[in-house]
Amino acid sequence: MKMSAERFEKLWARNVAPDGNAWSAAEAYAYLEKQYSQPSRSYHDQTHIDQCLGWLDRYAETVDDPDAVELAIWFHDACYLPSPQGHEERSARLFNLMVADGMSSAGKEKIIKMIGYTTHSGAPQTSEEALLVDIDLASFCRPWHQFLIDTVKCRCEKKDIDDLEFCERQICFLNGLAARPHIYFSPPFRKYHEAEARENIARILELLEQRKERLAAMRLEAQQSKPGRHGSGL
Repeated sequence: MKMSAERFEKLWARNVAPDGNAWSAAEAYAYLEKQYSQPSRSYHDQTHIDQCLGWLDRYAETVDDPDAVELAIWFHDACYLPSPQGHEERSARLFNLMVADGMSSAGKEKIIKMIGYTTHSGAPQTSEEALLVDIDLASFCRPWHQFLIDTVKCRCEKKDIDDLEFCERQICFLNGLAARPHIYFSPPFRKYHEAEARENIARILELLEQRKERLAAMRLEAQQSKPGRHGSGL
């Protein structure tokens, strides 16, 4: 699935003044397209952005400033790297660089702050922020088989860790989501998608816990069978 250059250029034209040091719409889109086409990306790619935009189209009328949400969507994973963490901050800096003086300071700060909330480490404060973070987590409410595919894609991006560590990280993150009073923050996601997300998370947590136990047992067995342990191999 490919992102729409025409859609982005219209959005840019509505929000970024052509005078000054701002990048042109074509330049900005070309850079974003290159970023989201990086071969290391399996989940955080053009398809993810396109799906996020589809969710926005569905619920754009529920917020006062859908363009701000859309700009944050386009940029929130622009500088994604599997490791180290902090790509949201890098992505926000990229947005600030590209927009330059083509947008008011208040307008830029609003979107930079929104991008920051896609770390999912704090509760959003505005309706636009809430819709953005819910859209970013919309995979959790997709049909089960699609949700599993998304999980596999996320695993493929984490080449710097082994399967056991991936399971442990996922379990920690998902337990954090499940412990919330609500997984989603925006009214439409809470109303229409909360139940599906909770069901998917409960199912995947059960599978991950089982896999974690198997992987931990395999690691322990491998460690115990190494030469030099308990006199073996001597």
